[in-house]
Amino acid sequence: MRGTLWFLTLILVFGGITGCGRGSNILSIAFNMRNPDIVYIGTTGGGLYKSRDRGETFRKMNQGLSSYNITAVAVNPIVPTVVYAGTYGDRVYRSVDGAGHWTISASGLSDNVGTQAINAIVTDPLITEVIYVGTNHGVYKTQDGGGEWRPVNMGIGNRFVITLALDARNKEVLIAGTHEGIYKTVNAGATWALLHPITREWSVNLIVIDPVSETLYVATNKGLFKSADQGTNWQGSLGLDHFVVTVAIDSALRVLYAGSNRGIYISMDGAQTWKFMDEGPRSITTLAVHPADHQMIYAGTTGGLYRSRNQGRNWDLVKIQ
Repeated sequence: MRGTLWFLTLILVFGGITGCGRGSNILSIAFNMRNPDIVYIGTTGGGLYKSRDRGETFRKMNQGLSSYNITAVAVNPIVPTVVYAGTYGDRVYRSVDGAGHWTISASGLSDNVGTQAINAIVTDPLITEVIYVGTNHGVYKTQDGGGEWRPVNMGIGNRFVITLALDARNKEVLIAGTHEGIYKTVNAGATWALLHPITREWSVNLIVIDPVSETLYVATNKGLFKSADQGTNWQGSLGLDHFVVTVAIDSALRVLYAGSNRGIYISMDGAQTWKFMDEGPRSITTLAVHPADHQMIYAGTTGGLYRSRNQGRNWDLVKIQ
């Protein structure tokens, strides 16, 4: 569920906007957690697509969107018919009918539309109306389902917020990753503090929190790092010290997946060591594990959506029209 201005810019400049189907640029994947057979993907140029059968078929769902560059997608965990889509340069959109129709949600967001990218969207697991977005101009929060947004950036030194992660055990705790450091709030965005000075050396692409162990995993320009103590101490990953775009956790099987331009890596030992998936796709933009079928892995790339039915041993390109 992420998209970044720098990565989208690279796609637009070097890859072009190819719309849908083979060659699509996939930036975000999200599931309806009440019915995980429903999958949403956000693309550059083609807009948003929805599948009701785990990705066997997809349908374009763009009614009401004025931008087809979808950088982030989030499904409300309490009311899954409510879906949010972040775009590059055109604010946040909200749907109350499972992406059938979209309305713009922009009041209170930065007016710098030309440089405004919604890089991340997270929803409160207990309160339907509370949503946070990470943008090129900081973190914004709504407490009325997107009617009005307000900035919540006190203490964030770098306002280019690329990724957000919410602690499933404590909804007051969020982690924000920027181009220069990782910040944490323990009071739902009222104030933020730098987690550790070492994080200033990283350009953070994605942060995920293991819901079981609460370990932080961070994909950065210098590799993948983890912290088992909420950011006090950090450890790098053996064999994964290059530019990492994304990471996905399968908490049930204790498996980690990491993606980069080179391809996909898998770890069975808590990110201590990694194995490269030789048969996997390349140019990874986002990864996701199916919530109900832990053998099924989705990989968004600059050349389309790929799916594995056997934990990454074999992959198929998903046809999107």
